[in-house]
Amino acid sequence: MQPPVPPPPWLRGDVAGVLPVVSVWLRNLEEVLEIVDKWAADLGPAGFWWVPGPNTNPVGGLVRHIGIASVRLLYRGRGEEIPEPFQKLPPEQLRLTHEAPEAVLGEFRANMRLVWEGLSALREADLEAPRAWGSNPPVPAMYIFDHIGNHAQHHAGQIITTRKLWDATRI
Repeated sequence: MQPPVPPPPWLRGDVAGVLPVVSVWLRNLEEVLEIVDKWAADLGPAGFWWVPGPNTNPVGGLVRHIGIASVRLLYRGRGEEIPEPFQKLPPEQLRLTHEAPEAVLGEFRANMRLVWEGLSALREADLEAPRAWGSNPPVPAMYIFDHIGNHAQHHAGQIITTRKLWDATRI
């Protein structure tokens, strides 16, 4: 008999000890973590850094970008200065580096843990704090926090597609 399959993150309900909306965001990030584990963690270096064509990104670059961009969004949402290690812009985050997949995945998991802890510590007043982004008018910080999961899931879908394309080249 096979062990029962756990429900997907979006059906797991509240995360204890956090605001309800933060539970939703954390479940979204949980799904991203599971997607990365399923679709990227077992790739060797060739597949992890494979680029399917012009204007596309390797799985490794996408994994790194999700982690760094999520941390950047957390800091922006809290109105804090972005620390130096997270100041790399998307082109630098997404580039092909040929680093060991385990190193990039470890960095990703550490970044997502930082985001998880940061979101978990939010209180109601933190969500309403006005935050400006560039020359745009300020919005409540909750919109920036919400974008963390949306952005990560967008790129997680690209990881799935790139992995499927890689697997198709192996047939």
